[in-house]
Amino acid sequence: MNKFIFIIGLITFLCACNSTAQTESMPLDSNDSIPSWVLMPTSETGLASSSCVLWGGNMSAARGQAIANARADLATQIQIRAKVMDQTKNSQIQQGLEVQTQSSFYGVSNQVAEQSLTGAKTKEIAFARLDNQKQLCALVEMENTEALFEKLLTAAGATIDPSSREAMYIDFRTTEITKELQMQLDSMN
Repeated sequence: MNKFIFIIGLITFLCACNSTAQTESMPLDSNDSIPSWVLMPTSETGLASSSCVLWGGNMSAARGQAIANARADLATQIQIRAKVMDQTKNSQIQQGLEVQTQSSFYGVSNQVAEQSLTGAKTKEIAFARLDNQKQLCALVEMENTEALFEKLLTAAGATIDPSSREAMYIDFRTTEITKELQMQLDSMN
């Protein structure tokens, strides 16, 4: 009798484990093929962005569009970092530190982005298969964020003491603050 109850209990347990629901959503089709830099564009010394466009058979047009989209994203990243600089400046002013600017960093970010994007380089071009559709992807990188940071300071006419400048540059490079600010900007749009 005890063996019978044990066997029934074991069968019930195994059936319960087997009926555990599988995840219903799949992030990619089984035949999707995506280079890692498409999902996580990174740069050791600067900013990076990737973009993919639907392949239509014209390499020149698709390549140009993918690169243009990635460059536009880099411009957005510069603007977001300029907003971070404005937040850092306001925080430093509240703490009594001397920070003076003639205009906001965000206000000059479009001009600086336009100037800086001329130095952005296409690092990778590759085909990818997303949602069973062939796409051409581009990775664009802008090296040396320190030079970009200095351009923003100069364009805004900033006078900042060295310790405040260092703190501001750290915030400029920090991706966590940038992610937080991006969420705020997305919620406003």
